[in-house]
Formats: sequence, C-alpha cells, structure tokens
Amino acid sequence: MTGALALSVAFFPSDALAQTMGGDVIVVQGSNPPSLDAMSTSSQASRNINMNIYETLYGFSEGITPIPILAEDCIISDDGLTYRFPLRKGVKFHNGDEMTAADVKASLERYRKVGATGNLLDPVESIEITGDYEVTFTMKKATPTFLEAFSSPRAPAVIIPEEDADTEAGKNSFVGTGPYKYVEYVPDSHVKLERFADYSADTRYSGVDGFGGNKTAYFDTVTFRIITEPGAQVAALEAGEVHILEQIPVPSARRLESNADIVTYENIPWAFNTFIFNMNVSPSDNVKFREAVQVALNMEEVMGITTEGLFQLDHGWQYEGTTYDAGDIGKDYYNQADAERAKALLAEAGYAGEEFSILTDGNIPGHSKSAIVIAEQLNAIGINAVVNQVDWPTALKIRLQPEGWNGWTLQMGIEPYLGPVGLIATLTGEKPHFIKNDPQLDALYEELISGTTVEARKETFAKIQTRLYEFFGVVKLGNIGLMQASRSSVKGFKPFRFPRMYNVWFEG
Repeated sequence: MTGALALSVAFFPSDALAQTMGGDVIVVQGSNPPSLDAMSTSSQASRNINMNIYETLYGFSEGITPIPILAEDCIISDDGLTYRFPLRKGVKFHNGDEMTAADVKASLERYRKVGATGNLLDPVESIEITGDYEVTFTMKKATPTFLEAFSSPRAPAVIIPEEDADTEAGKNSFVGTGPYKYVEYVPDSHVKLERFADYSADTRYSGVDGFGGNKTAYFDTVTFRIITEPGAQVAALEAGEVHILEQIPVPSARRLESNADIVTYENIPWAFNTFIFNMNVSPSDNVKFREAVQVALNMEEVMGITTEGLFQLDHGWQYEGTTYDAGDIGKDYYNQADAERAKALLAEAGYAGEEFSILTDGNIPGHSKSAIVIAEQLNAIGINAVVNQVDWPTALKIRLQPEGWNGWTLQMGIEPYLGPVGLIATLTGEKPHFIKNDPQLDALYEELISGTTVEARKETFAKIQTRLYEFFGVVKLGNIGLMQASRSSVKGFKPFRFPRMYNVWFEG
C-alpha cells in the first residue's frame, strides 16, 4: 500500500492575479497565544500564528484529506504495521540547517512528552531512522485511521531542529521550516514574524492546498496584534491601522458589508459550542446532576446571545450531512429547557445547593457570554451556579487541574473539523477534557480507530454519540459561525482554519 491519499488530491490552482512583494501586514486577534511551542498547545490563538512558522510531515488538504508536506510520501505495509516516510530533501530550518531524519525522529519523540494531543502517537511502537532522509514507524497494531489522526493540526506534530528535542514545553527556540520565522513576542501587544528567505517551497503543488501546498511569503513581516476589545479591533480596521481581523462581531460585519474599503467573510459551521463538566469533583461528578443540566438548558437562547445570530441548532457530534453524521441519536435530550424534569433529576442526584463553578475567559466573547447565560438558566432551577471569569491562558491552566472548577465553556473549532477521531481523542486517553475518564467511551474510541472500513467506523461513531448522551460529560450547545474581515487592499486571503499569511499580498 503506497501513499495514494497523497497523490490523488486535487491541487488548487495558483492565484491568477499579479502578486507584489513587501509590506507589513497586521492581523488582529483577541487574546495572547498561550505558547508558540506548537506541539504543546491546542489553542486557536496559538495555531493562528504557529501554522505560519512550523510544518508537519503530513497535513490536511482543503478537502480534509491527508497530504504530504515535509514528507515525500507515506508507504504503508500491506499488514498496516509499518509506515515509511521518505522526506523532502533541501528543506531548511529557520536557523539555516537542513532538515534530516534525525530532526524528525527527535521532534516526534519530544511530541510524546509534551504534545497537547496526548494520544496522537499512542498507536506507534517505535520511530526509527531508516535513511538520512527517511523515518519508519512501527505500529503496535494496524490502525487504519492513523494517517488521518497524524495529520491533525489541533496540536500539530511539527518538525523542529534536533537540538530542541530535549526542551520542556514552551521552552523551545520557535524554529521551524515554515514560510515565516519568529522574531519577537511581546505579551498583550504583538507577535512579529518575518519572511524566511530560504524557505523551501513545495513545488509538487501549483498553489496552497489546506495546510500544505506551494507556499510563498509575499509580506516582509507579519504582525499579529493583540487587541482584546472587539470594538477597538473594528475601529482599527476601519481606520486602516490594521489589515485583517481574525474574528469580527456579526453586527459589525453586517454594517461594513457596504464599505468598499472592507471585505467580510462568513464561515459556518466553524465550531461546536460546548459546556464541559469536571467529572472528578462534586456536584459535577454525579451523572444525574449532569443530566439535569443537559435537560435544563435552552440552547437556542444560549446560542442566540453567544453568537449574535450566526449559529445552527444541532445536537450532533459531527456536522449534519458529513460522513459520520449519526442522525437523531441524542436529539431527545437537546434544547429541552425542561425545568421540571431538571429539578426532578437534581432531587434524584441528592443535590443540596453546593456551588457549581463555571470556568470561562473574557478573551473569547462567546465563552463568557455562554457562561453567563448558562449560569442564569441553572440558577433558575435551583443550582448554585457561579461564574469564574479569568483570561484565556489562565483558563487553560485551571481546566487541566482535577479540582477548582465544575464546568468549562469551550468552543471546539478544530476538533469537529478533524472528524470523529480528532474530536473523540480530546475526550479519551490520559487527558480527557472532563478530567475523569469514561471507560466505555475509551473503549469505543479504540474501536473507532481500529475500524477497517468507513462503514464500520460510522457504526462505531453512532455508538459513541449514544454514549455521550448517556453519561453527559459534555453538553453540545450548537454550531457557531465565524465572521472575518480584511482591508480590500489585501489580496489572496481565503478564510481557513487559521489565517494563512502566505500566498497573500497587498494590492499594488
């Protein structure tokens, strides 16, 4: 079995417009990146920047199909137990060194220690150097979904220099192979990147294709500015002080649609809006309590206020109409707003008014708005819900702790995009979002990644969705849309899972 997945993708044509080099493009986002060590964080605020700096062996195409990026190909043995990755030659790191198999092995061994998607490499028994420009994975068992999971950009398995392999999480030198290289990070102000003059473009492609393709850095520098207040972001865009908003409030985007100096972009569905329980502490360790919260919530109210109108009511744990859509499973628990049933479940749980602490952050408006509405709805049925709002990096640290919080508002952007394996990986293994594992879900995840056909995996995912609506470790609130905006002088920009600052340029 060879890398047919890589060879059969449809390449996107190169941009037909005349590109110009130069300039400093300013991209605005609302929060600091928790880390610029791409392996160690799953934060969107980090991914926005990191995916312009680093690259992986494989990544997703525009059509969410695994394609080679730093690898030439992936040759999989007939028994599925070895994956051989010949590497592209002549690829330079930002420090000037050429990438070799030693760097790849060292990078992936580091990922085992600090990678934020903890079980990404669990199916791999060993990683061996089988040539100066080749590594080979030996698998513990055949895992048909491995290449799909390995291509995940959630907390990507990026390739870094071998000398960075022993660094702790967040302590690497931020050296990658991407079209832009790191210059500086001033928290609460900006991250600056500059064009990497020795970037090794992937000429197998005629243009950008998802996370891969033929990338060209046209800007001299890219500055990611941190502006926390949405109104200030919009004002800066209208004044021409910045060029791209990673997210713009829906009302502001609608107002600017007639402005010839501004281009707006709509992307829906962009993310799941979710509410995650800490199943390790009272009262959220009680399944009947969690069920009570599920049936109490008015999702339409939560989503309407959270998104300012750009949302879809959807109970499913895969997007409607996609391959793994499990249909009506769990629908009878969704958007019930059934106060009486919820109160009965609270009584059954033996709830006695204990504080229910909702963790959220003020940097991502949808998180804090969801938390406030959820708290109001839960207070109305007798739950002592209290909102603990901190900044985004602090929220990410607190939610990893086994105590100190009961519920957490999270927009899952990248995970549902990845499909069922990428999504359920966050709810299983050593670091499940709800702290305490559900053994049945863990077993179903193993069944999912071992399914030899799409039909088999669809059947397993239907069982997974059933299980999610049995133990209620996480509540699906709905689907969120995302609005973005740019100055009309910015050409080549195409909305994606992060702001691709390559193959984008200023007009004239």
